[in-house]
Amino acid sequence: MKRAGMGIVLIGCVGVASGQVDVSHDVGTVGAPGSAINAGPNAGEIFSTGGGSNVRTATLASLGLLPGDNLDAFDRGDVWITTNGVSRFPLLFSVEAGSVGQMPYPAWMQVPFNGADVYAIESGKTGHLLAYNEPGLGFLTAPAESIDAMTDSMVTPGQRVYFSLQQGSPTLLANAWSGADVLSVVIGAPASLRRAMRANDLGLIPADELDALAIFGMQDGGDGVVDPVPSEGAMVYFSVDETSVGAIGTEVRQRSLTSLHHGGDVYLSGVVGANTLLYESDLQIRLGAGDVLDALKLGSGDPADPFPMYGPGGITLLDIPRKPNACPPYRGGGAPIGGGWVEVCDSPVPTIVNWQLELKMCDANGNVMSIVKNGRIRGAATPDPNIKAQLIKDVFDSMRFPKPGQTPNAIPVFSKVQKNVPPVNVPRPGITGEVCFAVSQDVIDCGWNIDQICFSFSNWTANIIPIPVLGWFPDVERRPMMRVDGIAKIDGLLRVSSTDTLGPGGVDQSFVVPIAAGQDGGSAVLELADQINSMGGFALVDSDFQMSIRDLPLEPPTNSEGVSGPAVYEGGAPGVDGVRVTMGAALARGPGSPCNAVDYAKPYGVLDFFDISAFLQKFSDQAGDADLAYDGKFDFFDISLFLQLYSQGCPDLDG
Repeated sequence: MKRAGMGIVLIGCVGVASGQVDVSHDVGTVGAPGSAINAGPNAGEIFSTGGGSNVRTATLASLGLLPGDNLDAFDRGDVWITTNGVSRFPLLFSVEAGSVGQMPYPAWMQVPFNGADVYAIESGKTGHLLAYNEPGLGFLTAPAESIDAMTDSMVTPGQRVYFSLQQGSPTLLANAWSGADVLSVVIGAPASLRRAMRANDLGLIPADELDALAIFGMQDGGDGVVDPVPSEGAMVYFSVDETSVGAIGTEVRQRSLTSLHHGGDVYLSGVVGANTLLYESDLQIRLGAGDVLDALKLGSGDPADPFPMYGPGGITLLDIPRKPNACPPYRGGGAPIGGGWVEVCDSPVPTIVNWQLELKMCDANGNVMSIVKNGRIRGAATPDPNIKAQLIKDVFDSMRFPKPGQTPNAIPVFSKVQKNVPPVNVPRPGITGEVCFAVSQDVIDCGWNIDQICFSFSNWTANIIPIPVLGWFPDVERRPMMRVDGIAKIDGLLRVSSTDTLGPGGVDQSFVVPIAAGQDGGSAVLELADQINSMGGFALVDSDFQMSIRDLPLEPPTNSEGVSGPAVYEGGAPGVDGVRVTMGAALARGPGSPCNAVDYAKPYGVLDFFDISAFLQKFSDQAGDADLAYDGKFDFFDISLFLQLYSQGCPDLDG
């Protein structure tokens, strides 16, 4: 889709090697001399680029389209990336001709010749990179040249592809379809043209304009139509033009009402009538107000590609942030999280999965805030562990920390995110993959810390195992948490599973209670906590029915990072529709007892000689939970506070 305005001319950008992508172009594009686009431009056809030119791959007739149709977005639909590694380039994109970008990022530097360039979103970084310059793709260096859609190379006859058409295209009018619908066809079999997804499936309305499209894990039963049944679904990344408003209650609608940047945003939909804002145009991609993201594709599944979705290597302790040299006292409830991993479970899932990731953060002054993303996805998109891991990776990858009034005014929360299928950290029964993450040192240096990470699913089980920020408290303990909301629709089981080691060969133990149809999740959590306590563990349930596991009969040894406590690797209510499971992770630096901060030793709930002895030993060792003044020192003030707290006793438990 085109718009007026050419922006500012800037010469002198460095050229980038020719790309290997298949594209459609916008009306008015001429193409480089000798290219197929130059010989016969058509905005409804597909061209394969590379080597400084392009060739025609699919004609209007082979796509089942009519003269005058304009391809607005398309995707091969067969992307099912199983590569492991660190997230590198989740998405590539192009912008509408006339976009201005933000200074000093490449879309701004390329004005007015940026409409036929391809840019890349890089994991853990703010902004974007110039991936492929227009001459390498067979376009002229001219303001009117514009890529309107793109996908991985090698679109071939006999392959089913997925696409949208610009509003007003003859094929849309002939079939009463919309420019916000996703269509599908087998190239060379025009009679196979179908509507794969309706606008409403993506949380859009028929009057909207779907401007860019990328699909992961398409499951449509082979007929090209994603039906609302448990066996079909997809993860759909998309953008819309600046006139689109989305369905009521969606994030597209919210951004259309509150931001001039929503035409450059990237959204994620699970084909269930909802969408999630994944990458903000202004804060993350760094496009300008009114700019439109005009084409989209996933990073390559080939690690040798210049822009792969996943790169080699893994997250190590060198990636985990360290305590800043000049650091104010830490005022959080435990110890700050510096990294960790999310386990991916093989449990069956319901037709619709509701998910949410919440980061609970605090600073040295005691201020708190939460960063939240949530959405819905069809359960059929989750049997394959790569698809489950992809969703989790995307959400962690896209989290941003706001810095109002500063430059930049938002930075990535996580510096690295890694996918492993199968898992390498806790390869336990029923665990099929994991997503690892490292918190950005920039966030820690800003004075903010992650106190707690909570991941919610509709009975889709997983757990988060945290790693502390290095150099802060040497004796922190993991505190797994679980909350179950809703009413069970069928009989089932609620459980947590733990291991005494972080590697293979360890001993596993599960705690399981039945949950009956009609039973609320909170009462089931109470029963599970009672079972853990009766078997020699220690689990607390607060007034919101959130269980915190402080101790288990099965304890892992302190590892090389000094972290001890239960390694709960799985928890949830497998196959129980109607309930929503939240698995949480926190790091504690105090005792396991709810009594007060100096109830160090068992029996918990009583302050006695054992607590005095434990404090003296911790004070001598300069252990973190003896720093009662929270000032990083071990001195008279800690002793004074110990005596004060000891004299208070345990009123909540004693009487």
